[in-house]
Amino acid sequence: MDSKGFVSEIEAKMVPIAPIVEFAIRKQIAEVGATKELMNPQQAVLFIKNLTEALELFLGEKGAKENQKFMTSTLRKYAPDYFEEKSLI
Repeated sequence: MDSKGFVSEIEAKMVPIAPIVEFAIRKQIAEVGATKELMNPQQAVLFIKNLTEALELFLGEKGAKENQKFMTSTLRKYAPDYFEEKSLI
């Protein structure tokens, strides 16, 4: 998995929405025990779940769900083998 690319794409889309999102991203990466450079697909799935919950505070439920879909499709892009293996494509 290209975790650096995954996180960078999420930051590029979401940080401009609300600058506090950058802090939330960093916090959730740390919470799952990963770094931008070293995150496995399982950690990324947990990161998406946790960040979606945090985003509800800033963006409301609808905005959080929209960003959850974006993050999941971004994960598919950067970890296609994981989705293929789990038959989640």
